Amino acid sequence: MITQIPNAAAATADSVDAARPGEDRVVLRDGSAIMIRPLITGDVATITAWFQGLGPRARRARFLSGVTKLDDRTRAQLAQVDHRDHEAVVAVTADGTVAGIARYIRLQHSAAAEVAVAVVDNWGGRGLASLLLQQIATRARTAGIRTFTALHLASNVAVPRLLSRLGPMTTTPRDTGIIEARISLESTRGASSSQGGTR
Repeated sequence: MITQIPNAAAATADSVDAARPGEDRVVLRDGSAIMIRPLITGDVATITAWFQGLGPRARRARFLSGVTKLDDRTRAQLAQVDHRDHEAVVAVTADGTVAGIARYIRLQHSAAAEVAVAVVDNWGGRGLASLLLQQIATRARTAGIRTFTALHLASNVAVPRLLSRLGPMTTTPRDTGIIEARISLESTRGASSSQGGTR
């Protein structure tokens, strides 16, 4: 469920002093400044603003369907992070605009979690998705998560490039047009491997 980022490149962000504990202020490769922070539990307003910034293509890539709105229940569920089994990090601009969100949800109290990221249309192509994935992977490792899984559209060619930067990756076809990726977080190597009918 990773959003497609046209011309996505790895973020070459330079960290500066954190604004507050748990927050990182970074400068992207194009010079844009942005803050990365954990999602506040129950912050439905941030979820709403993020979704409104996603165009039809990004929404389909993130949710694997042509969803046009999030109902109250879904927004509440996305906002119910506990910072261990369910974590999310938010990218926010200087004027308060929500530029992107990455999250993981642990699978059945295991050492695996599903990961997803989506960047709003105006901030695509700046390496932000890669940066958010790196941030959420760091938090996942701290929480004892050793494997990420992700479902994505087979046509979304940006996903393998983004996910493979987190560690060794394998892929398996699922339903028609859907691929499941599994990424090991136990290695920090950028190299990836593909198996099982990658398309």
